[in-house]
Amino acid sequence: FAEVANGGFKKPTAKTDDPPGTAIVGPGNSQANGKKEGMSKPVGRATRRANEMSAKKKKSNGGGASGEFRIAEAPSLIRLYFAEHVFVRKSIAAVALAFLVTTGRSFVARSHVMAQHMSEPSIVLRGYAPTGDSAILDDFRESYWWLRDHTPEDARVMAWWDYGYQISGIANRTTIADGNTWNMEHIALLGKCLVSPEEIGHPIVRQLADYVLVWTTRYAGMPGDDLAKAPHMARIAGSVYDDVVQEGFFVDEKGNPSDSMRESLLFKLSAHGMVPDVPPPTHYEEAFSSKHKMVRIWKVKDVDLETKRATNQGEHKKCDAGGWYCPGEYPEALREVLSTKKDFQLDR
Repeated sequence: FAEVANGGFKKPTAKTDDPPGTAIVGPGNSQANGKKEGMSKPVGRATRRANEMSAKKKKSNGGGASGEFRIAEAPSLIRLYFAEHVFVRKSIAAVALAFLVTTGRSFVARSHVMAQHMSEPSIVLRGYAPTGDSAILDDFRESYWWLRDHTPEDARVMAWWDYGYQISGIANRTTIADGNTWNMEHIALLGKCLVSPEEIGHPIVRQLADYVLVWTTRYAGMPGDDLAKAPHMARIAGSVYDDVVQEGFFVDEKGNPSDSMRESLLFKLSAHGMVPDVPPPTHYEEAFSSKHKMVRIWKVKDVDLETKRATNQGEHKKCDAGGWYCPGEYPEALREVLSTKKDFQLDR
């Protein structure tokens, strides 16, 4: 104290028995002053928690450097952070609420639109005229009811397999194929009739059907009709019958058909009377066209009545010994055509 009073100060030195690295504390020691000043500042819970965890790591590591950050400790640190920073917590909540309100309004509006569409029958559509007025497109039901009311009960209708259930369920008429026709070769024969020229397809059609139904929805502004499906029909038919060209069936953006498409029976039945310079089919007679020309039905000329009689009497039914599985067989007149087919294979 005498030395301090006289204005002198002797810098203390560490004792020899002090451990290496012992801090020397004094009025001029900035480290000590920094500690003292730091201790006077308030420390948040998150900071204290982090310090405690750091101290534990140092203790577990023998006083050395702390280990790597452990992901398991993140949740507790995040909770502590948000507990101390109320403004950040409220800001995130406001952003989340705004997002939910925006997406929720869009979801409700979209659900309302979907509910209106799903509440209407799938064969009855709603359209809009150029003036904006709403219009009901009832062509499909209209066509099926025409078949039911204006054709014999034993009439057989050929159409692409997509409409088979509707023809049998609504029109109550026999259809050549439907969505449950697993026989790939049979679907290929149906495709061969439609994409081949009329003179090639008619000898097959007259053995199987009395009427041919085609969808022509493109004339009502919906292009997904039978002409749009022609490439699929050709590929399926060509995978079984080598004489069917699988490529080149299309209608371009200007409505011009390719050469293969123009020569096909399907194009004649779809486009005659709707597209200039399309001649009428020779072996088919137009029986019905729906109000908006979305469906056309043609009566087959020169139907083989003997084959139809044999079919009605069950002569073509071929069942197994138990009688519960009856795949049937084709008329004898188609033997030559069927002899050219190749059974469908996945690697073809």
